[in-house]
Amino acid sequence: MDRNAFVEVMNDASGMLEAGLAEEALARLTAFDDGLDAAPEPKDYGWIVSYRFRAAFAAGDYAQALHIAERGPARYPADIPPATLATMYSMAVEAATQQDLPDSAVVMADRCIELRRAHGEHAEVLMAAMTACTLLGDIERHDLASRYAQLLITEGVGHDDYRGYGYYALCAAIESGVGSHLVETLRAGREWLESQDNEFARVALEYLETAPGLREPLAVNLDLADPLGNGSPLTDPLNSPDPANLPEPTGLPDPRGGPDPRVNGLASLPPALDAMQTQYLRVGDGAPHTAAGPQQPPAAQLAGGETADALMDANRPGIAAAAYRALIDDAVGTGQPDPLIMGKATLGLLTALIFDNRVGEAHAVWIDEHGPTYLGIWSLENGQTSTHDAIAYNLVAAFLHSLSTGDPQAATRAVDSLMTRNVEWAYENDPPAVPAMINSWRRHLLEIHNGEPAPEFRWQLTQAEQRWGHPIPEAGLYWMRPYRWVVDWV
Repeated sequence: MDRNAFVEVMNDASGMLEAGLAEEALARLTAFDDGLDAAPEPKDYGWIVSYRFRAAFAAGDYAQALHIAERGPARYPADIPPATLATMYSMAVEAATQQDLPDSAVVMADRCIELRRAHGEHAEVLMAAMTACTLLGDIERHDLASRYAQLLITEGVGHDDYRGYGYYALCAAIESGVGSHLVETLRAGREWLESQDNEFARVALEYLETAPGLREPLAVNLDLADPLGNGSPLTDPLNSPDPANLPEPTGLPDPRGGPDPRVNGLASLPPALDAMQTQYLRVGDGAPHTAAGPQQPPAAQLAGGETADALMDANRPGIAAAAYRALIDDAVGTGQPDPLIMGKATLGLLTALIFDNRVGEAHAVWIDEHGPTYLGIWSLENGQTSTHDAIAYNLVAAFLHSLSTGDPQAATRAVDSLMTRNVEWAYENDPPAVPAMINSWRRHLLEIHNGEPAPEFRWQLTQAEQRWGHPIPEAGLYWMRPYRWVVDWV
């Protein structure tokens, strides 16, 4: 294989995916793959396969994505790093549910959990279980989802958000009529649920106390030896709206009343491997060594960040917030938290909380000077992440400043400073985003001043509007999706 051609293709595909050109990236990778007339190095081919999977998934070609994850590369041996492979399996759960293939979704989820467990990534095991539970519940297969709910309960000790979600999913199974065998497990969790203050635990406790037939306390015999034992189907006690497509990256919703994105559907799993089919070589843990470059954070943490971002893309901000918190805890638990991981995870957490209508929590994280997120804020404000993520953080910070109940002049100065930098960045890097940013700027000042501010308080905004030179219609707030989890910008 021509090494230079390989590097060029991978760079092109990465740029296309970042720009949202998934179909073009898939076509580029497919043509290059089809043109290979000899087996490349397994590690190199592993990156071709993993990027074909990503491109197919992003392009909505869930059948191809699932086929790759289920059966592996069809032509040559591929060495895919375990963290990347586990992320593929987790994403393949959604590819399966998108096609209404629940059995395939279970196969992919179990592969992901097995791989994460084999590498001692306990938080990622819980994240994979929560993802599978959520996606199977979305297609009303609560009988299958409850297997993962039980895993979250039995293995989620010390991870309260995950464990709370497990109880929440049990409620959905019971409510849907397929979880009668789970009632005792739910009742046995009463004391723990009463001690918790997270959203899922509160919902589960309320259901336990108000649902007909659940008020008499019963003993429970939870089989800890088989946490993935027989489960049952759930219905959502929160009566979530039907899923719909997410907006484009520049059209995320306005927590103060803009359009509300919905969740993409999910799919199922692949058939057994053919005896003559190439399988993954699960060896090695490296990245494509195209050239010496900056040191990267731990691969498992990068994969955890990608998973959390995927939950945001699927309009699961509540679950995504738990995933970002788990990633922060994992990074801090190493004793040497990586600044990029802390910065991006904190940015993701703030965004997820805002989109989950938990703005008070987001503000508390933002101003906390003693918790682990303080390092994340420092990283965002001191160049430890990409400029793209720094601008995305400025948008979040401007929003939080606009809700200040203190001095309106100070809030105005802060918003003006942040949005001036953002608009300048947009002129140089993303001109179509300029009017959207100016509209957000205007909305922030309207919020601060409870209406149209006096001319002296909108002077910088007026300068920006005049520089643009065209009318800017009112719209929802502008948000940016995060940059990819890699250091390639130094």
